Amino acid sequence: MRAAARADTCRAAGGPGAGVCSPQHLPGFREFPPPGRRGRETGVRGRCSKVRGSRRFEPHLRGCRNGFSFGSIICVKAREVYPNAPIVLMAVEVRHTQCEPLDRRQVTQMSGLLRDIFPLPGEISEVSVEFQGAAQPVQQVVSLPRWTTRDKRTALTVRQNALVLETTQYGSYERVKSLFHRALEARASVERPAGVDRIGLRYIDEIRVPLANSGQRPDWNQWINSALLGPVEVESELGLSPVANEGLVVYSGAENTALVLRYGAQDQYAVQSTSDLRRPLPPPGPLFKLDIDSFWQAGEEVPEFEVGVLLEQADLLHKPVGGVFESMISERLRREVLRNG
Repeated sequence: MRAAARADTCRAAGGPGAGVCSPQHLPGFREFPPPGRRGRETGVRGRCSKVRGSRRFEPHLRGCRNGFSFGSIICVKAREVYPNAPIVLMAVEVRHTQCEPLDRRQVTQMSGLLRDIFPLPGEISEVSVEFQGAAQPVQQVVSLPRWTTRDKRTALTVRQNALVLETTQYGSYERVKSLFHRALEARASVERPAGVDRIGLRYIDEIRVPLANSGQRPDWNQWINSALLGPVEVESELGLSPVANEGLVVYSGAENTALVLRYGAQDQYAVQSTSDLRRPLPPPGPLFKLDIDSFWQAGEEVPEFEVGVLLEQADLLHKPVGGVFESMISERLRREVLRNG
């Protein structure tokens, strides 16, 4: 899911991993376009593609915490609503079968359907890469219709093969789901895609903690689950001081679902503020990033583009996200940071 606000690592479903844990090795895995670059691969162009054997979703997840096997982290309390929540970007993407670009009449129709929630219509440019047999790939700049709120903190983009909703003003899942619902209905009203390939929910958190001195580095062991902090023996035994770390965990779920967790300590923003998608920027400084992508990928059959079923699937993908986040943080972080809005 390309988000206009840039993440410092590849977007959504995990990106390049390490060793055998690379999420690209999951059945049906697909990733969002990487940050800092607007690009995508396109296939055969045409009207919304016909899909053989299509059927409705069967969003049935089994096993611990909706089919995800998280080991010891499943026994966590329900996620608390924090006044100082660290979410800096939330995005929802539905990838569907290839459609023709929206024409001017269809864009005008969608603008009318969405005017009360996305009053600012516009365009965003991306680099399209097409592969034609053995020939060299052909690049061209394409303009995509995009609608934003007046503060430009929430945006909707329609591609030929995807619908992307992204916000730096999360508020609550219910708020985002309501916008997502309206966006799906508008897309279906203008032209309903033949089938759905993928749906994903992406959360990026920037965790910042108080420091006694401006040049001090946080002792993340006091704020974050120590399992995310790497081999501390290197620091204690060899006298080396870590300046950054990054890790990737892939959890496989039931019914073609998966969850990818990227994490790490860094000094730069995980998500920048851009002219396409704005966010308030705190003073620069050390932060710990939690990047959670919960997604479903079509298996042998491609289900129909049904608004109600897509919303139900989004609900199921959202359920494990809170538990994963809670298991990654300490009670001190809750008490001294997250509850102090």
